Amino acid sequence: MKGKSSKGGLILICIGVFWLLSSFGVINWSLFDVMFKLWPLMLIVIGINMVSRSKNYIKYITWGIFIVTVILFGFYGEYGYKNDASFNIDSNFVQENIPETTAGKLRLQLGGGNLRINSIADKLIIAKVPDSKVKKDIKFIGSDKSKVDINIEQKTDIINLNKKKTYDYGFDLNSNVLWDIDIDTGAINGTLDFSDLKVSKLDIDMGVSNLKLIFGDNQSNTKVDIDGGISNLDMTIPENVGVRVDFDGGIKNTNIGGLGWRKTGDYYVSPNYDEAEKKLELDVDIGIGKFYVKTK
Repeated sequence: MKGKSSKGGLILICIGVFWLLSSFGVINWSLFDVMFKLWPLMLIVIGINMVSRSKNYIKYITWGIFIVTVILFGFYGEYGYKNDASFNIDSNFVQENIPETTAGKLRLQLGGGNLRINSIADKLIIAKVPDSKVKKDIKFIGSDKSKVDINIEQKTDIINLNKKKTYDYGFDLNSNVLWDIDIDTGAINGTLDFSDLKVSKLDIDMGVSNLKLIFGDNQSNTKVDIDGGISNLDMTIPENVGVRVDFDGGIKNTNIGGLGWRKTGDYYVSPNYDEAEKKLELDVDIGIGKFYVKTK
């Protein structure tokens, strides 16, 4: 019994030390974040010890390996991202424009917060991601650099014991580039203004959200796929753009039925869809929420 108490006390001491070091900024990674990710390894260690009860040295070896793994994983997660980080807190990343670049793929993996997307003419992209744990990768494709592939991934703490963070994301994209945009985010609010952008495809996968999307008529065909949980979506679409929309889920609050659009199978289609030179195809699947569309 005394041995078990000693082991339990040692574990509590270790947790307390890590917690203090994290609180005072000596280490910049969360012990609980790491433990959350490595909990299957803990089950393996416990299972090995249950099988080898009589062999104490196995307990020391397995738990020793586990502790070392936690430490290495924590530092790798922190400094692995830090070495690749291209943002500092509340700073901008700017990629200069290359005239030969005419098409771009933008992938965003973000935490929750406020999101803004807009257009810019003299840069390829200006991005604000207010967290230092960010990985970004920009690759120009082809000898003429006619295409660009941009990946921006933010690593956020699963458990933040010190304070609640509200992130403000901002992305200004070149209006002369044809964009394919893929956004994967948590709870998000904000305005995505594509009115001056050329967008061939937009894919948004989000949690709880309150978004305003403004579309333009700079592209002949735009496909939009939106998946969300509890979401309020307000869309503004030019009158000259033909629209076809398919929406599923628990959407009860929508004005689609009052727009005078015809119902064709699973789709609602705007009156000008067949003859319109510019078309917007929407596939909206949200759990519960509001979906409003207005034309301008």
